[in-house]
Amino acid sequence: MSVRIGRAALVAALLATGSAAGSGCATSGDVDRLEARIGGLEKFRDRLEQSMKEDVARLEKLHQMLTEAEETLRKSGANLGLRVERLETDDTKLKGDLEAATVQLRSVEADLNVIKRELADRLGSTAFFLPHDLPKDKDGMWAAGEKAAAAGDVRQTQAIFELYEASFPDDVRAPTALWEIAKAMESHGDTDEAIRYYQKVFDRHHDAPIASQAVMRIAEIYVIKGDCGRAKSILKFAGDEFKSGPEGAAAKKRLKELGKDCK
Repeated sequence: MSVRIGRAALVAALLATGSAAGSGCATSGDVDRLEARIGGLEKFRDRLEQSMKEDVARLEKLHQMLTEAEETLRKSGANLGLRVERLETDDTKLKGDLEAATVQLRSVEADLNVIKRELADRLGSTAFFLPHDLPKDKDGMWAAGEKAAAAGDVRQTQAIFELYEASFPDDVRAPTALWEIAKAMESHGDTDEAIRYYQKVFDRHHDAPIASQAVMRIAEIYVIKGDCGRAKSILKFAGDEFKSGPEGAAAKKRLKELGKDCK
């Protein structure tokens, strides 16, 4: 069963293990202030979201009143022009307020992202990017990770799939969770981080079918980077490591191909 660690407990644990020690790292006071800032911004964001929901409801009610007024005008021929005009004025003002709240909400979200990135960099943790409504069950958490990946949110993809692999290390999808992080990093152009996570697939889940693919992908990244020597070394390793299976044969074949084209 997975246990989702709260922000405060996570920060305390990280500080206790020394992750915040040393020059240029966050002190407990720094983290407390940043945590307080995050909490305040998130509460403010929630209030804004609630206010926006109420404004939308008021807009819908005003539109309904306008429709009813116009219908009555058509049926009875009564002079409801002034009433309709007043409702339209209120409607316009409310729309303006809603737009202003939307801009303010975006500003708060931007501030939150900056603070979260700062905390993640200082503490070496991606937990700050976990969505507040992240499901705790395996399928729900996996779906959330796929959604973040599809949206191109690399930080959240990394955070969710790291938590998944740590929470369910024996699950059949655990090695694929690390693979998904590597793919996200690679698509984002961070090939060094991609290599690091492909390496984790092999190191932590050596017996998984995807482990050999991860090693092969590392070799291909080095080919793209123009580091043929390292690519060949990795392919030679893969050929020896997986010699009893088709992966080993594929690695040896690829090594021969590189011998001609990659110097």
